[in-house]
This record gives sequence, structure tokens and C-alpha cells, in this order.
Amino acid sequence: KAALAGVPVIYVDPKETSKTCPRCGNVSRYNRKTHAWFKCIRCGYQSDADRVGALNIAAKALDALGA
Repeated sequence: KAALAGVPVIYVDPKETSKTCPRCGNVSRYNRKTHAWFKCIRCGYQSDADRVGALNIAAKALDALGA
């Protein structure tokens, strides 16, 4: 739908985005003790798991653009 509306679409690999800390970059399955909540075992960053995934996907998209 985005492409049909003229909104640019950037494809990124979603691998590990729900287990990666957007603050320190730590990747661990233990960062997700529950389905809905993220807590980094290295730096202690906490947030809603869906938000963390979205932040990481956005960061990958910006990286793909060279921004």
C-alpha cells in the first residue's frame, strides 16, 4: 500500500531486531524474558518489545540509506 501511495519502501532484514538493544547493540535471547517486554541484560535499557523492534528496523533502514 505504501508503494502504491508513492511512499518509498525500504526492505531490511528483520533478523534479530526483537532481541537487539537499540541503545548498546547487545543481541541476546535473554533480552526478551516475556513476549511483550524488552530488557537489555547488558545496559538495562527497557521498553515495549514492539517499540524496540520498530526502532531497530528504522535504524537498519537509515543505515541502508546511508543516513
